[in-house]
Amino acid sequence: MENISFLVDYHVWAHNKVLQQLQAITAEEWNKELGGSFPTLRELYKHLIVADYRWLQRWKGVSLAPIPDTFVFENYTQLNAIWQPILQEMKTVADHFFATDPDQPLNFTTSAGANFTMPFWQTLYQVVNHGSYHRGQVTNMLRMLDKKPVGTDIFLFFVERG
Repeated sequence: MENISFLVDYHVWAHNKVLQQLQAITAEEWNKELGGSFPTLRELYKHLIVADYRWLQRWKGVSLAPIPDTFVFENYTQLNAIWQPILQEMKTVADHFFATDPDQPLNFTTSAGANFTMPFWQTLYQVVNHGSYHRGQVTNMLRMLDKKPVGTDIFLFFVERG
């Protein structure tokens, strides 16, 4: 299998690019109903944190992790304080899988109760794809708030890395 370990780096890089931009979002903009599957930026980011946390826990062998009560945030600073440790640990755990066995099967249960087994590397594709999908929603929401979103295309990641 080709080494795809860069995908976790891209995931962290892209989220951090967008997170930096959220520093300028006001409380009103953070909670403004904009429509969509997650009507506010706050609700969308709550979903993203929960998803990354649950995938990280699955990578660590926890089939269906409960969400910590501490996952409460009202602004960028609180969001960043919760998410940065998750993103950094995702990188550490993913790097371990690629150094040992990216084909290692993971057994997990979704929040809907469905059970799955798949190799680690396939779950990494899910994490990155899920993040990209929702960053697109963030981009749309930022435009609706008259903000100019940052680019997070993977080619920009490769260009920046050299």
